[in-house]
Amino acid sequence: MKKLLTVFISVFILVLLVYGLYEQVKKQQIPGKLDRLECHKKVTCFEKVFLEDQLELAKKLFMDGDLKIYSSIDKSTHMQSTLFDFVSIEDTEQFLYNHIQTFTKKEILYKNGVAVKIKIYENDKEDPNKKSDKCKLFRGYVVLEIFKDKQLVYKNQIDFMDYQGKDIPNALECAVKSFLTS
Repeated sequence: MKKLLTVFISVFILVLLVYGLYEQVKKQQIPGKLDRLECHKKVTCFEKVFLEDQLELAKKLFMDGDLKIYSSIDKSTHMQSTLFDFVSIEDTEQFLYNHIQTFTKKEILYKNGVAVKIKIYENDKEDPNKKSDKCKLFRGYVVLEIFKDKQLVYKNQIDFMDYQGKDIPNALECAVKSFLTS
């Protein structure tokens, strides 16, 4: 009887430990956070597919060069904005066009394909709504959105760290690769 009680207590404690570990791992996982590509391991990246049934068509149109790029910026408001003293949205858009041109099958020409929206956000480190100090570590982030017929098909967000935004091209390349491999 004593042995049975000891075994029961041991199994109960083991189950509690395993459950506690499971809950800790589950808490640390952030929904949508990526690490499937090498570029994801260097930055924080999130993605979401909104229209699964349109994803493959959007990728095909993208690869065929049937796309139009729209770009914009979002400066910090609670602190002095300095990122765009170093970063030009026009140069960033041109980089993205050039990058896409390296692997598209045809010349980039929008017919009725996909709208590719990129937005560069400057991290506003003095924003009182920041949830933790970890939010203040990166310089900004790039958001890539893919639309088909004005409907959001896919979206990702990738952080960049360099004060002058020199790693924005890497973030854009990673964003495109993430989309094409989603």
